[in-house]
Amino acid sequence: MSDDLLNPPIASAFALKQALKQSQTLVAQDRLFEKFGQQLFELGWSPELTQWLMDEICQQFGAAHGLIAQQHAGALKILAKRGDAFPIGARIPMLGVLGQWLKPPILFTQHTQHVANLWTLPAALYAQQSLYAHHFPIAYQQQAVGLISLLTTNPLSPATLNTLHSLCGMLGFALRQQNHTVQTVDDRFLQKLTPREREVFALLPSGASNNTLASKLGISAGTVKIHIERILSKLGVADRTQAAVKAVEAGFKSDGLH
Repeated sequence: MSDDLLNPPIASAFALKQALKQSQTLVAQDRLFEKFGQQLFELGWSPELTQWLMDEICQQFGAAHGLIAQQHAGALKILAKRGDAFPIGARIPMLGVLGQWLKPPILFTQHTQHVANLWTLPAALYAQQSLYAHHFPIAYQQQAVGLISLLTTNPLSPATLNTLHSLCGMLGFALRQQNHTVQTVDDRFLQKLTPREREVFALLPSGASNNTLASKLGISAGTVKIHIERILSKLGVADRTQAAVKAVEAGFKSDGLH
């Protein structure tokens, strides 16, 4: 029997196998979306639900490393992680490309540039493993709320991208509701500040000295002083005490968190 007669059945069997695999993947993604929505509806947002979602995303989409982070005061706070991401609770300044990606208005898109300061994974190991970087802004009404980042060994399919975009929409609503004490006007005046200025502003209610703030943020005391002077000017307040009061009114606590 010639190869020409054998190839069609083999090709058909391969196509059928691929179609079945794709169908199973889509069913699994639908179940993930459904279960997450149900848990969110019944129990509300929680750290446990966040970590469950992170684990499910990484498992289903083949990501060895992943994180879910919430934007706050010019930084990203890690809420959930898997693999070699920074630990839960770590704060990553929204500088460089991170600041650009999360600058409103946020679009439904993904970014594929590797951002080394999101991971504890050495750059050499990242290159050696040929990992693909995927970053999905979490937003609510085109205002940044956070970020989902994944490192995978393969590109993501269009169906997977659609699922992740939908999850980002649900996450944006959930995280926004979690911080419901922050009023719209607060968001508007915070947009006047750079990411680093927002980070300094959020820490003012602590009453810490410039040296203490500098140590916490990893910058010099002189740089902190410059940031505070610019904050006072942009917000139209006379001194750091008034700025601290404004930060408290915006919902920031003495530790710089809502």
